[in-house]
Amino acid sequence: MGSPTAERNGGLRAVILTAVMLLAVAPLGAVHAEDSEGLPENLQAQNIQATFDDESETTLITWDNIATTGTELQGLFSATYNLYRHTVPITETNLASLESFAQIDACDAGTTGGNPFNCQGGTHPGHSVVFPVQPGTNGTFYYAITTSLSNGTEAAELLFNGSQTYEPVVEITRSVYTPFIISAEFDASTSQTTLTWLNYNSINNILPATGPDALQIRIWRTNYEITRELGSYLVDQETPIATLGPTETSYVVNVPANTQRSSYYSITYLLPNYTESGEDYEDIRFVGQNTMADPLTEDNRPPDQPILLSAEFSSNTDGTGTTTITWGDVAAETGETYRVYRSDQPFSTILRNDVSLLVEGILEGINSYQVQVPQGYLGYSYYCVVTMDATGVINTNTTSDACTNGIEENAFYGWVAEPTNVHAEFIGDRTTRVSWTDQLGIEGEIYHIWYTTYRVIAGQFVENETMMYLGTVGDGIGYFDVEVPADEYRTNSFYFVTSEALYGNINGTYHYTGLVQNFFQVPFEDTRAPNPPRIKNAFSIGSLNQVSLEWFNEDENNESYAIWRHYGEPFGENENDVSNVDGDGWELVLADVDASFVTSDTLTREFAIPLDVDRDVWYAVTITDEYGNFNGEIFAGFGGNAFKVAEDTLLPAAELTVQGSDGVEYDSTTLVEGQYSLRVQVNEDLGTTPTVYIITSNGVALTGDDEPLTLLNDNRNNPELGPLYEYDFSISSASDAGNMTVYVLMEDESSNTVNQSWDHLSIDAKPPTVNLFSPTPYTDGSKYLLGEDITILAGAQDDVVITNFEYRITYHYRGIGGTTLQGAWFYLTGLSYPDGDTKSVSASMVLSGGDFYPGEHRVSVRATDGAGNVVSQNVDFIVDTCEVDQ
Repeated sequence: MGSPTAERNGGLRAVILTAVMLLAVAPLGAVHAEDSEGLPENLQAQNIQATFDDESETTLITWDNIATTGTELQGLFSATYNLYRHTVPITETNLASLESFAQIDACDAGTTGGNPFNCQGGTHPGHSVVFPVQPGTNGTFYYAITTSLSNGTEAAELLFNGSQTYEPVVEITRSVYTPFIISAEFDASTSQTTLTWLNYNSINNILPATGPDALQIRIWRTNYEITRELGSYLVDQETPIATLGPTETSYVVNVPANTQRSSYYSITYLLPNYTESGEDYEDIRFVGQNTMADPLTEDNRPPDQPILLSAEFSSNTDGTGTTTITWGDVAAETGETYRVYRSDQPFSTILRNDVSLLVEGILEGINSYQVQVPQGYLGYSYYCVVTMDATGVINTNTTSDACTNGIEENAFYGWVAEPTNVHAEFIGDRTTRVSWTDQLGIEGEIYHIWYTTYRVIAGQFVENETMMYLGTVGDGIGYFDVEVPADEYRTNSFYFVTSEALYGNINGTYHYTGLVQNFFQVPFEDTRAPNPPRIKNAFSIGSLNQVSLEWFNEDENNESYAIWRHYGEPFGENENDVSNVDGDGWELVLADVDASFVTSDTLTREFAIPLDVDRDVWYAVTITDEYGNFNGEIFAGFGGNAFKVAEDTLLPAAELTVQGSDGVEYDSTTLVEGQYSLRVQVNEDLGTTPTVYIITSNGVALTGDDEPLTLLNDNRNNPELGPLYEYDFSISSASDAGNMTVYVLMEDESSNTVNQSWDHLSIDAKPPTVNLFSPTPYTDGSKYLLGEDITILAGAQDDVVITNFEYRITYHYRGIGGTTLQGAWFYLTGLSYPDGDTKSVSASMVLSGGDFYPGEHRVSVRATDGAGNVVSQNVDFIVDTCEVDQ
């Protein structure tokens, strides 16, 4: 048999089919804003409908979100609907006495893409909840829906047919027709599980028990819990292990040998021809205590025996003796205990009459037992250690590896009338261990343990008045663990051990209460939880991928501390709730930080954190004192033992822009002569002021070694943006050309340090030089004849690069000889590069003389370098119809 999967969960089949059928007939018309009821800001449910289905005995409640286009629509993401049910119309008066049976989120931001308009009625698909009606219900009920808003208020307008049904829903369900399980017990010795139950007819004799329609009792076994939702799945997929008559009240399940399993047992009635239509009926709602909530462990697999390591007898100075037996645990078992058996002859089974049990219940990991040999005993003893598994199954056959040979034990001496060497010690974990040496000279005695707050003497013994009874153990045990009440610190505890034995009597025992030497005063018993520790500081060191946690060394002795971590919000929205490490979400980071030998005022521990994280994490410190008293409460805030740490191992990063002296972003990567401002936009808050260092490719530093940046805007109100810094600098006309590298050294609040650099900028502060050699200026007394070609001969030089070399003609300059006409700029032709690169260029270009009429004309030549620096030269010349004077 296997557990049902979600795909074949038969228990929900009827409920889901019913919900689908009811939704299919529900009106699907669009909801408009003018149709919505109630104040828009109250986000009341709309169009509530409630329909009861008598097949599944459930009521389906459906409703819509409010249809509105206002800003209040955003509130649906954080709003929650609360569903109520009552026998009368629900009002503000009786609402306070009701408890909601379901809470439904109004709108999921994930499924709506974060668009609040996808939440409004008519767009949103609406909501539905299935309410399982209790068996035996016969009445009418009203349903209502309130809205819990993000401000903590519960809006309840209770509008009929809007957020509350106007007509009540008639709900009639069948009574529980099932037996009532009384017990399910597995007996490992017989390998049988016995089920007992009380039949329904024993309480109310109405179900048919005779004839063809007599009820049938069906017994089921599964390895998973059966609930109301899984009832249909049970009858569809599982097979009963037994079908019994109508009056049976018990059934025995034979568990196969060598079995180890967990079982859930369920019992149902099959009622043939029970319904009005003549169909069989079986109550599979499982709400009447006819199934098990907790599994029954059925384990009859015998465990292996341990391996005996040693067995040795030693005599004591008081005339007694001790035989110490040690063994190794059985590796294949968990939670097992061990027993020690004794006989004066070798034995291979513990079922022999001469074999006696010395001790049982020795937990795994103890691995030894000391047999106290009483004074006066002399002889050989044979010991065997036997394993009992966690379910009580034991192998009665011993093995040679688990048994000793004959151990000679010699402790013959005189005896005393009461136990000796009584000692009591508070051992922590709310436990005081009382130990003693068994009384000499008798066998089969029992020992009683008592508690008082003072030394009671002979004659004062009054049971449960002067001395309080704690418990009794048999001989050969030698100790008793007393559970000390919680939250106490007491220093006046006296413990007494008295013995009761036959002393040769046949029909009675004698209890000696002389109280001579059988007591011990415990110095103290401490079960009070220590005060919670206080965290001094906690921070992350991003450069080391560590979190450092420092807390105060509390005023305790031999205490230990534990470190815990939580990735959520354990203290509520306002971080003022009290949490506990037993709550969900706390995980142990470091256990048992021993402070026994710490003398400093504080303790510090570091923990590794992953790379590339940026998150808030709660760290907490708890304390356990030397007696095992543990304080698991966690408090945030000043003086608390929890601290929120920003775990940050991401390096800070920045974006660099340049602005000119006009405050406008400089759109070129080449800087010319002028004033500039570096703008450094950082992506997170920094722990120190960042610094800048600017150097050119030829080794010239434009700043000091580490110049601090100036904070321009901390952007505190913008969580998506870090601070903005600036640095002003200038480029002079004497600055050599070359590439620039800008270094910005940043360290964030978690000590993550980066020296980010940019190398996309360059300097070109010197303008080019231009020489215009031809044409010859008229100021030299020269003229050009009409029709004579004009030659432009020019050169330009720059320290970086000449990008453009152009010319322009202005005809009849200054209006001499005609109307002034200025031409466009054109690229010069006839270029050559004297130095073999683009830093220098010369041009020789001929202009047709036919383009020039008599008069004064101007030739302009300009050169542009890579930074956009422009320099031009002009020559004015004359064209004439006459020859130039000689």
